Amino acid sequence: MYTREIQDLPEKFVCARKPVFGTFKGHPKRLDIRGVFRPIGVIPLPVFITNLRIKSRLTFSFSSGDFMGHMSFVDAKILGYMEAVFINPKTKQKFAYHCVTGPRKRLIPHSLEKASASTWKKSRHARISWDASAGKFAASFDLKGNGIKPHAAGTITADFVPEKIQELTSVRPNPTSRRCSATYNAVLETKSDFTFEFKDGQKSQVSQEPGIGFFDMSRTYMRFRSHGKSVIGMSRIKDKIIAFRLCEESHDAYNPDQYNFNVLFHDGRITPLPPVAITHSRGYENDWVIQDTENMVDLTFTPSASILKRISAVIARTEYRTLAGTFEGTLMDADGQKISFKSLPGIAENYLIRL
Repeated sequence: MYTREIQDLPEKFVCARKPVFGTFKGHPKRLDIRGVFRPIGVIPLPVFITNLRIKSRLTFSFSSGDFMGHMSFVDAKILGYMEAVFINPKTKQKFAYHCVTGPRKRLIPHSLEKASASTWKKSRHARISWDASAGKFAASFDLKGNGIKPHAAGTITADFVPEKIQELTSVRPNPTSRRCSATYNAVLETKSDFTFEFKDGQKSQVSQEPGIGFFDMSRTYMRFRSHGKSVIGMSRIKDKIIAFRLCEESHDAYNPDQYNFNVLFHDGRITPLPPVAITHSRGYENDWVIQDTENMVDLTFTPSASILKRISAVIARTEYRTLAGTFEGTLMDADGQKISFKSLPGIAENYLIRL
């Protein structure tokens, strides 16, 4: 059966200007991959220039009551981008709020001990913060509406202590060992309080609703053009938390059996999963099939609502398609136990980035 060793965290992810690859338990003090030796070709460019090719993303996905969605920050150095998506799969209501920021020193921090990412535009305030010493995590937002979208405001909180969260950090070649990509994943038990207020006075409210959150921070030496697909599922089965993340990207490692970001969190145990193929032969709006070659992953994702956002500026172009729906199928954990489910809520994403 497929397996990847989960190792102890190294002091740094770049030592002697070389990336330290592997799958590591817990979270580092800093998620930092700067300083790799000649990550772009053989031209001896200064480190401060090659560091500009590092793109960062911070995403908090959540499932709470009837709503699911995510808050996401993207730091591409020349511009920053925030997206907040809320989807009700039952009613197919979907609200998306976006904010583009200009160049700034750092939108997404390196620290995983105590830090925050935020936008402060009056009509698009969003903030994700965490403090490991105080054991607190919070995602807050105050997003102005219009004639179509409601005014959305609220907070999602969680305990950010090792006893109540499940964590995994991974560093992989991107796609060769000359470049690297690092990601940190954490599964949280959340409580949500948020309100959607429409222009006609109608309100939709979630109050002290328990749920599941998936916190993901990644840093990557990006190619000039990248694309990929990913899925995240999160729920409870027989009072046991289950969450997983599976992805297939253009910059997957050249040896994906040894290095990838696929993982299953179930009942307090972490299972690294093999590389997968994600297909949707009938289009994005129809069933997605996620399978591996080790018989550990066999899933079907059925979308119920989707949101597409495109941004073009000079030579830069990004396209994010977010879909909410349900999973059906089977996953196998490290003990060989098969976990079968139907109608498990989750989010899928298809992206294209050219920077």
